[in-house]
Amino acid sequence: MKFEQFEQLADLSPLDFFTLAIPLQHVSAFPQRLSLKKHLLPNTEAWLGESSFAHVTAAWHEEGLLFEFEVDKALEQSLYPDFTEGDSLELFLDTRDLKNAKYLTRFCHHFLILPQEVQGISSQEITRFPSEDSHPLCDPALIQVTTELLSSKYRIRVQLPAACLHGYDPRSFDRLGFTYRLNRYQGEPQHFSVSENDYPIERYPALWSTLYLVGL
Repeated sequence: MKFEQFEQLADLSPLDFFTLAIPLQHVSAFPQRLSLKKHLLPNTEAWLGESSFAHVTAAWHEEGLLFEFEVDKALEQSLYPDFTEGDSLELFLDTRDLKNAKYLTRFCHHFLILPQEVQGISSQEITRFPSEDSHPLCDPALIQVTTELLSSKYRIRVQLPAACLHGYDPRSFDRLGFTYRLNRYQGEPQHFSVSENDYPIERYPALWSTLYLVGL
């Protein structure tokens, strides 16, 4: 490859060169609050060249997954259908963590969470499968979302039951593919393992991080 061709390549982040794999701790019952000490997910802003604005905790149980986002800014405005332009959260999960998959399989999920209801919508699965290898989308009524408004920040708690997670079987498959995109009104989003500036996150599950289910 000539030098001129190298100059035309997009900038690569450190996370382009390895897979982010971290342990996800088990809980015997979903608590009111997850411990920052035990359940905090790593901050990847230095690797992605971003400025983070939220702390994220997560845990797993045989009956589902729990995520908590403490956002260090006041809740401003959620939008729909242009949800990426407002305050919103997107969760991406692959219940089989198929790193050789070049497209979304039936084990992949893309969830949208709105911290404030818009047009009667606060949460839904919006996975867009490119082929017949798909699953029925989750009933929004099954997704449990709680938003707590504080003086200068807000907290989102999302509980995803196993019924919403096609292929979720912790006793047989001890890892998940995972990433997220936390959008903010009139600001740049926060990502986890891969940035939308580099790749279309919702289309490439092989680039999502790996969560190892531990602690059972």
